[in-house]
Amino acid sequence: MTYSVGQKLIFTTPNGNKEEVTIIKRKVDYKDGFIDEPNFKGNFDYFAKVEINGQMEHIFCQHNELS
Repeated sequence: MTYSVGQKLIFTTPNGNKEEVTIIKRKVDYKDGFIDEPNFKGNFDYFAKVEINGQMEHIFCQHNELS
C-alpha cells in the first residue's frame, strides 16, 4: 500500500521509538525516481515531518518504517 501526501502515520525509529509523522512528499511523485529535498538523493520512499521535543523536524524514511 502506498501512503498519500498529508497522511499521518507512525514512524519506528532505529532505536525502536515510535513517532507520529505526516507525509510531505513521496518518491513516486518524482519522474527521476528519488526525493530531491534539497538536492538529496538516497534510498528513501518518503519525506515526512515529525514533532520531537516540541520542535518540528523533517526526516527521510522508508516504507517499511511506517505503519
